[in-house]
Amino acid sequence: MTATTLPSAYRAKVLNETWTNFSVLRHGAFDGVLVTSKNSGTHWLKYMLAVALADTHGIERPEYFSENAVRPYIGWPKDAPVFPQLPRLAFSHTIPHRLADWGWARGMAKLPPYVLAVRHPMSILASHHAKWEYDIKVDWLTYLEGDPAGSKYRCDLYWLARFWNRWGDVLARHGESIQVVHYEDTLKNPRQILEAVDRHWGLNLTADSIDAALKAGTKEAMAEKVDPEAEPNVLQNRKTSLSDLFSGDALEIYQRKTGELFRHDLGYDLLSLPV
Repeated sequence: MTATTLPSAYRAKVLNETWTNFSVLRHGAFDGVLVTSKNSGTHWLKYMLAVALADTHGIERPEYFSENAVRPYIGWPKDAPVFPQLPRLAFSHTIPHRLADWGWARGMAKLPPYVLAVRHPMSILASHHAKWEYDIKVDWLTYLEGDPAGSKYRCDLYWLARFWNRWGDVLARHGESIQVVHYEDTLKNPRQILEAVDRHWGLNLTADSIDAALKAGTKEAMAEKVDPEAEPNVLQNRKTSLSDLFSGDALEIYQRKTGELFRHDLGYDLLSLPV
């Protein structure tokens, strides 16, 4: 399928996001920005970084691992600083404007070094459906078919394709300023990932603070830090395996749509189950 034969609603959404989403211009105020695909361990990575930052700078740790609790340490791009002694860091799920592709525009906007945290799309889709099934109220196959216009779901194959393709474009041009973090690698060696992010952003985290962050970031420790006011189902224990979810019609839908929509793989074998 060529670009011109993709669903018109999808092409309109891509065009709109690529040329009208100027939120990337806020990033120039920061020392580093964490951009994550949805359901890719965002809470976990941010919480570990927040604990390490707090311990390094001698301030209180976040009370919970929720988005609001961590915002004083790694906030939204529109947030004002809370702790002036900390490096200014932000996070986003943004799909960047075309300005992010051009060197002259990046220089004028003073775009910071990015950490791009992603996960295999199969895992993202399974996690997202399990987390939000109570809200979206559709069966698995209907969810996999997705919404080309981008209005029904917070995340589906069409959203992932838009995110993957735009950041893949930026990465191809400006890879030296982007540290790609695979969720699967964070699971294998979270210390290595925290140290890589520390170097990329120049945070100068202490060794003790990284040790503390790793201890705080275990699933058991985080289960004691659930924010009663935050969204539910963040710490998931999905019951159905990926091999069961992606079989038969589900695998056919996923592989067909992925082949049609994705122009970049961000280091994954997109058409096969993650190892």
